[in-house]
Amino acid sequence: MRKLSILFILLMASMSIFAFELNTLIDSPTAGILQQGEAEISAKIYKNNGLLIGTRVGLFPRFMFGVNYGAEEIVGNEDPQWHDRVEFNAKIRLLDENNQLPAIAIGYDSQGHGNYNNSRYDIKSKGVYLTASKNFFLLGNLGIHGGINYSLETEDNDDEPNLFFGFDKTIGDMVVLLAEYDTGWNDNDADVMKGRGFFNASLDLHFTESLILKVSFYDLLLNNINTRGCDRSITLLYNMTF
Repeated sequence: MRKLSILFILLMASMSIFAFELNTLIDSPTAGILQQGEAEISAKIYKNNGLLIGTRVGLFPRFMFGVNYGAEEIVGNEDPQWHDRVEFNAKIRLLDENNQLPAIAIGYDSQGHGNYNNSRYDIKSKGVYLTASKNFFLLGNLGIHGGINYSLETEDNDDEPNLFFGFDKTIGDMVVLLAEYDTGWNDNDADVMKGRGFFNASLDLHFTESLILKVSFYDLLLNNINTRGCDRSITLLYNMTF
Protein backbone atom coordinates (compact mmCIF):
# COMPACT_ATOMS: atom_id res chain seq x y z
CA MET A 1 0.00 0.00 0.00
CA ARG A 2 2.82 2.38 0.86
CA LYS A 3 4.55 1.73 -2.48
CA LEU A 4 1.28 2.36 -4.35
CA SER A 5 0.83 5.65 -2.50
CA ILE A 6 4.34 6.79 -3.41
CA LEU A 7 3.79 5.86 -7.05
CA PHE A 8 0.47 7.74 -7.11
CA ILE A 9 2.09 10.88 -5.66
CA LEU A 10 4.91 10.77 -8.22
CA LEU A 11 2.46 10.37 -11.09
CA MET A 12 0.29 13.26 -9.90
CA ALA A 13 3.34 15.49 -9.47
CA SER A 14 4.45 14.88 -13.04
CA MET A 15 1.28 15.05 -15.11
CA SER A 16 -0.02 18.57 -14.94
CA ILE A 17 2.17 20.52 -17.38
CA PHE A 18 2.93 17.92 -20.01
CA ALA A 19 0.12 18.98 -22.30
CA PHE A 20 2.28 22.00 -23.09
CA GLU A 21 4.56 21.13 -26.02
CA LEU A 22 7.85 23.02 -26.09
CA ASN A 23 8.58 24.55 -29.48
CA THR A 24 11.83 26.12 -28.22
CA LEU A 25 14.16 25.38 -25.31
CA ILE A 26 15.81 28.76 -24.65
CA ASP A 27 16.90 29.80 -28.12
CA SER A 28 17.37 26.34 -29.64
CA PRO A 29 14.36 24.97 -31.56
CA THR A 30 12.77 21.64 -30.70
CA ALA A 31 10.60 19.48 -32.96
CA GLY A 32 7.57 20.67 -30.98
CA ILE A 33 5.07 22.91 -32.76
CA LEU A 34 1.99 24.94 -31.99
CA GLN A 35 -1.08 23.07 -33.16
CA GLN A 36 -3.52 24.59 -35.62
CA GLY A 37 -5.44 27.34 -33.83
CA GLU A 38 -2.83 27.84 -31.09
CA ALA A 39 -0.89 31.09 -30.64
CA GLU A 40 1.97 32.28 -28.43
CA ILE A 41 2.81 35.87 -27.50
CA SER A 42 6.18 36.65 -25.90
CA ALA A 43 7.93 39.64 -24.36
CA LYS A 44 11.64 39.27 -23.60
CA ILE A 45 13.70 41.71 -21.52
CA TYR A 46 17.48 41.52 -21.98
CA LYS A 47 20.65 43.56 -21.50
CA ASN A 48 20.96 47.28 -22.27
CA ASN A 49 17.24 47.74 -21.56
CA GLY A 50 16.39 45.58 -24.54
CA LEU A 51 12.84 44.47 -25.28
CA LEU A 52 11.86 41.86 -27.87
CA ILE A 53 8.19 41.30 -28.72
CA GLY A 54 7.13 38.24 -30.69
CA THR A 55 4.23 36.07 -31.69
CA ARG A 56 3.90 32.57 -33.14
CA VAL A 57 0.82 30.95 -34.64
CA GLY A 58 -0.08 27.38 -35.57
CA LEU A 59 -1.51 27.93 -39.04
CA PHE A 60 -1.85 24.28 -40.13
CA PRO A 61 -1.62 20.92 -38.30
CA ARG A 62 2.15 20.60 -38.95
CA PHE A 63 3.15 24.21 -39.65
CA MET A 64 3.76 27.25 -37.44
CA PHE A 65 4.89 30.78 -38.27
CA GLY A 66 6.06 33.76 -36.22
CA VAL A 67 7.56 37.25 -36.18
CA ASN A 68 9.73 39.23 -33.73
CA TYR A 69 10.77 42.85 -33.40
CA GLY A 70 12.72 44.70 -30.73
CA ALA A 71 15.07 47.43 -29.64
CA GLU A 72 17.64 48.34 -26.98
CA GLU A 73 17.47 51.34 -24.61
CA ILE A 74 13.68 51.07 -24.37
CA VAL A 75 13.72 52.23 -20.72
CA GLY A 76 15.74 55.29 -19.71
CA ASN A 77 16.66 58.64 -21.26
CA GLU A 78 18.58 57.34 -24.28
CA ASP A 79 17.12 57.13 -27.78
CA PRO A 80 15.78 53.62 -28.46
CA GLN A 81 18.01 51.61 -30.79
CA TRP A 82 15.43 49.96 -33.02
CA HIS A 83 16.48 46.85 -34.88
CA ASP A 84 16.92 47.24 -38.61
CA ARG A 85 14.33 44.62 -39.54
CA VAL A 86 11.49 42.39 -38.42
CA GLU A 87 12.66 38.80 -37.85
CA PHE A 88 10.74 35.73 -39.01
CA ASN A 89 10.53 32.09 -38.02
CA ALA A 90 8.70 29.08 -39.42
CA LYS A 91 8.69 25.34 -38.71
CA ILE A 92 7.28 22.22 -40.36
CA ARG A 93 7.11 18.92 -38.48
CA LEU A 94 8.03 16.07 -40.78
CA LEU A 95 7.59 13.17 -38.36
CA ASP A 96 5.59 12.80 -35.15
CA GLU A 97 7.22 11.16 -32.15
CA ASN A 98 6.39 7.53 -31.39
CA ASN A 99 7.73 4.83 -29.07
CA GLN A 100 10.69 4.10 -31.32
CA LEU A 101 11.46 7.33 -33.17
CA PRO A 102 11.82 11.01 -32.23
CA ALA A 103 9.80 13.82 -33.72
CA ILE A 104 11.65 15.55 -36.56
CA ALA A 105 11.15 19.08 -37.89
CA ILE A 106 12.77 21.54 -40.26
CA GLY A 107 12.57 25.30 -39.93
CA TYR A 108 14.00 28.77 -40.20
CA ASP A 109 14.60 31.38 -37.51
CA SER A 110 16.33 34.72 -38.12
CA GLN A 111 16.07 35.89 -34.49
CA GLY A 112 19.30 35.79 -32.47
CA HIS A 113 19.91 36.77 -28.84
CA GLY A 114 21.08 40.06 -27.43
CA ASN A 115 22.09 43.31 -29.08
CA TYR A 116 21.90 43.73 -32.84
CA ASN A 117 25.14 45.20 -34.21
CA ASN A 118 26.90 45.03 -37.57
CA SER A 119 24.22 42.84 -39.18
CA ARG A 120 24.30 40.20 -36.44
CA TYR A 121 23.18 39.45 -32.87
CA ASP A 122 25.42 38.75 -29.87
CA ILE A 123 24.51 35.08 -30.31
CA LYS A 124 23.70 34.36 -33.94
CA SER A 125 20.29 33.21 -35.06
CA LYS A 126 19.85 29.55 -35.96
CA GLY A 127 18.91 30.31 -39.56
CA VAL A 128 17.95 27.13 -41.41
CA TYR A 129 17.82 24.06 -39.17
CA LEU A 130 16.87 20.41 -38.78
CA THR A 131 15.91 19.27 -35.29
CA ALA A 132 14.75 16.13 -33.47
CA SER A 133 13.05 15.62 -30.08
CA LYS A 134 12.32 12.59 -27.90
CA ASN A 135 10.48 12.55 -24.57
CA PHE A 136 10.82 10.06 -21.72
CA PHE A 137 9.09 9.48 -18.40
CA LEU A 138 11.53 9.96 -15.52
CA LEU A 139 9.70 11.18 -12.42
CA GLY A 140 7.99 13.54 -14.81
CA ASN A 141 8.87 14.43 -18.37
CA LEU A 142 12.43 14.46 -19.69
CA GLY A 143 12.82 15.84 -23.21
CA ILE A 144 16.01 15.39 -25.22
CA HIS A 145 16.55 17.63 -28.25
CA GLY A 146 19.26 18.20 -30.84
CA GLY A 147 19.88 19.43 -34.34
CA ILE A 148 22.04 21.04 -36.99
CA ASN A 149 21.73 24.58 -38.33
CA TYR A 150 23.20 27.06 -40.78
CA SER A 151 22.95 30.73 -39.78
CA LEU A 152 22.54 33.38 -42.47
CA GLU A 153 24.40 35.93 -40.31
CA THR A 154 27.63 35.54 -42.28
CA GLU A 155 28.91 39.11 -42.63
CA ASP A 156 31.90 38.02 -40.52
CA ASN A 157 32.75 35.36 -43.15
CA ASP A 158 32.21 32.63 -40.54
CA ASP A 159 29.66 30.44 -42.28
CA GLU A 160 30.23 26.91 -40.97
CA PRO A 161 27.33 24.55 -40.16
CA ASN A 162 26.59 24.35 -36.45
CA LEU A 163 25.26 21.83 -33.91
CA PHE A 164 22.98 22.33 -30.91
CA PHE A 165 21.41 20.09 -28.29
CA GLY A 166 19.69 20.32 -24.91
CA PHE A 167 17.04 19.01 -22.56
CA ASP A 168 14.01 20.01 -20.52
CA LYS A 169 12.99 18.42 -17.20
CA THR A 170 9.76 19.02 -15.33
CA ILE A 171 9.71 19.31 -11.54
CA GLY A 172 6.22 18.95 -10.11
CA ASP A 173 3.35 20.73 -11.80
CA MET A 174 4.87 24.20 -12.07
CA VAL A 175 8.63 24.19 -12.71
CA VAL A 176 10.62 23.21 -15.80
CA LEU A 177 14.43 23.24 -15.94
CA LEU A 178 16.01 23.70 -19.37
CA ALA A 179 19.57 23.70 -20.68
CA GLU A 180 21.07 23.92 -24.17
CA TYR A 181 24.50 23.96 -25.78
CA ASP A 182 25.42 25.55 -29.09
CA THR A 183 28.84 24.55 -30.47
CA GLY A 184 29.47 28.04 -31.86
CA TRP A 185 31.37 26.68 -34.87
CA ASN A 186 29.84 29.47 -36.95
CA ASP A 187 31.01 32.16 -34.52
CA ASN A 188 34.58 31.48 -33.40
CA ASP A 189 36.51 34.68 -34.15
CA ALA A 190 39.45 34.48 -31.72
CA ASP A 191 39.31 38.23 -31.12
CA VAL A 192 35.78 37.98 -29.70
CA MET A 193 35.08 34.34 -28.77
CA LYS A 194 37.03 31.83 -26.68
CA GLY A 195 35.95 28.77 -28.66
CA ARG A 196 33.88 27.24 -25.84
CA GLY A 197 30.48 27.42 -27.51
CA PHE A 198 27.37 28.82 -25.85
CA PHE A 199 25.83 27.07 -22.84
CA ASN A 200 22.47 28.50 -21.73
CA ALA A 201 20.09 27.50 -18.93
CA SER A 202 16.58 28.52 -17.91
CA LEU A 203 14.04 28.13 -15.13
CA ASP A 204 10.43 28.20 -16.39
CA LEU A 205 7.54 28.83 -14.02
CA HIS A 206 4.13 27.71 -15.34
CA PHE A 207 1.68 29.84 -13.35
CA THR A 208 -1.24 28.55 -15.43
CA GLU A 209 -1.66 26.51 -18.60
CA SER A 210 -1.41 29.78 -20.51
CA LEU A 211 1.07 31.95 -18.58
CA ILE A 212 4.78 31.15 -18.28
CA LEU A 213 7.68 33.13 -16.82
CA LYS A 214 11.10 32.17 -18.19
CA VAL A 215 14.27 33.27 -16.34
CA SER A 216 17.22 32.57 -18.64
CA PHE A 217 21.00 32.65 -18.24
CA TYR A 218 23.02 32.90 -21.46
CA ASP A 219 26.70 32.16 -22.14
CA LEU A 220 27.43 30.50 -18.81
CA LEU A 221 30.79 29.32 -20.22
CA LEU A 222 31.76 32.97 -20.82
CA ASN A 223 32.53 32.26 -24.46
CA ASN A 224 32.19 35.91 -25.46
CA ILE A 225 35.07 37.97 -24.06
CA ASN A 226 32.59 40.71 -23.08
CA THR A 227 30.40 38.41 -20.94
CA ARG A 228 30.67 39.03 -17.19
CA GLY A 229 29.13 36.36 -14.96
CA CYS A 230 26.44 35.52 -17.51
CA ASP A 231 23.93 37.24 -19.76
CA ARG A 232 20.53 37.29 -18.02
CA SER A 233 17.06 37.77 -19.47
CA ILE A 234 13.41 37.42 -18.47
CA THR A 235 10.66 36.32 -20.86
CA LEU A 236 6.91 36.30 -20.35
CA LEU A 237 4.97 33.82 -22.54
CA TYR A 238 1.22 33.72 -23.03
CA ASN A 239 -0.40 30.83 -24.93
CA MET A 240 -3.95 30.89 -26.27
CA THR A 241 -6.26 29.31 -28.83
CA PHE A 242 -8.43 30.94 -31.47
